[in-house]
Amino acid sequence: MNLRRPLRHRMRGMTLVELMIGLTIGLFLVGIAGSLFLGSRLTFNAQSQVARLQEGGRFVAERLGTDLRMAGFRGCRGQGAGTTLTNLLRNPGNFQIDFARGLQVSRHDGGAWQPALDASVSGLSPAPDRAGDVVTVRRTVGPGWALTAAMVSGTSVVNVTPTSVIQRGDLLLLSDCSSAVVFQASNATPGGDGAIEHSAAGSLQPGNAQADLGRVFLQDAVVHRLATTTYYLAPSRRTGRAGMMALWSNTAPAYDGSAQPQELLTGVERLSLRLGLDTNADGTAEAFVAPAQVADWLQVVSAEVALLLVGADDQVTTAVQPVMFDGVQIVPTDRRLRSVVSFSASLRNSSR
Repeated sequence: MNLRRPLRHRMRGMTLVELMIGLTIGLFLVGIAGSLFLGSRLTFNAQSQVARLQEGGRFVAERLGTDLRMAGFRGCRGQGAGTTLTNLLRNPGNFQIDFARGLQVSRHDGGAWQPALDASVSGLSPAPDRAGDVVTVRRTVGPGWALTAAMVSGTSVVNVTPTSVIQRGDLLLLSDCSSAVVFQASNATPGGDGAIEHSAAGSLQPGNAQADLGRVFLQDAVVHRLATTTYYLAPSRRTGRAGMMALWSNTAPAYDGSAQPQELLTGVERLSLRLGLDTNADGTAEAFVAPAQVADWLQVVSAEVALLLVGADDQVTTAVQPVMFDGVQIVPTDRRLRSVVSFSASLRNSSR
């Protein structure tokens, strides 16, 4: 007797219709996941670009803003009326050592630089690009050293606390609250023994025109090092940034031994300054003008700085985004993210 019961249901695989439905649903889910991933990636990339632009703007505002505020520093009296500056370097009107003027700015008007660039600036490599203003700041660098003893005569050594910082050939500012003098350290180890000589002999460049400082400085005087820094725009030389503009600086002398010029920030397409003029000696700006309209650089008491920054990656925005800069609409040819950064700086040494 056969007790096995017949199978009422047989095992079957999926039909073609069921398989197609399953594949369609799977592809739909994969598409949604891919879309979410791509969207999050684009959002992350855009946010990263925004963060980099903001960081770049803060860097420039700190670096250039600090130099502008310190332009023309001469000790406790600044560079305004009533402060006497004697430049004892040879050829004191030379652009790189013209410390009587703390700030100079040039702009290209489409035909030429106004005011004209000095050969020491136009000959830089890379050379300044007409896309941005050329800003030259002359200022003290680093800390100051107070005199440890009063000078006996105008030709005697300048005694300061021994330091390894001051070297032979350094350009120095010696000042108190009544006057200031610029000279070059001439002895082998001026900082090491704390005795700074200022001989007119020897082959130093630019060298001192005379050894006599013209007066005796007492222990209330301070010694600072001097340098001239020029900021300008030029094509980037960093890997992967071909065709992008960058902010460069050139400092002379470069006391830290770094190679000059230096590329400070990649992705700066425009740099523009409006200069505040104090025409009635009240310490505040009566008018803001372009660089070519400045007749007396000692009247410049403030500056309004504007920069156009651009992100490194293309295809970030959904479409080309025109941007207004310095009253002019700029229409890019790419889809990079751009940001206009502006800040103001008071040239406090001019307005004192």
